[in-house]
Amino acid sequence: MLQNVHLMPRFLYEVTKKLDAFAVEGSHQTFRLFLSSDPSNGIPIDLLERSIKLTNEPPAGFKANMKRAIAMYKKEEFDERESKIRTMLFGLCYFHSVMCERRKFGPKGFNMKYPFSEGDLRDSSIVLQNYMEGAGGSGKVPWDDLRYLIGAIMYGGHIVNDWDRLLCSTYLDHLFNE
Repeated sequence: MLQNVHLMPRFLYEVTKKLDAFAVEGSHQTFRLFLSSDPSNGIPIDLLERSIKLTNEPPAGFKANMKRAIAMYKKEEFDERESKIRTMLFGLCYFHSVMCERRKFGPKGFNMKYPFSEGDLRDSSIVLQNYMEGAGGSGKVPWDDLRYLIGAIMYGGHIVNDWDRLLCSTYLDHLFNE
């Protein structure tokens, strides 16, 4: 598995030559090479022609984004959590869906195109759960800490524009509170 091959286009020509050499010497029938990439013009055409290409498109619309975000959690795991954490996870899914949906509006949504993904939601959810377990049964939710971790680090790590960062923080202020 070679990941992010769009970052090494010259190396892909060597990979193509190596695959040709494997085919000539008779490689194993079940040999497969998996490549992951963002769209790029630097990937050799002959490599693309002999590949099976799969894409993972984000869902269209806010409702589809919400369904996909909530579907990341198994029903049993979700139901086992206390109601406060379930509410916070719902707020996190809502925030994630809003952030992903704004991308489709181009410069009116964000000043730049940001690669928000399910990985951001998953990692934010893990941080949220670990942080709440660390807080113990005190009942007091550290909202400021959670907003900072999620907004400035998890999602904010992608954001480079100050206005976009302010927008992200404003959404979290509205969604993540008592």
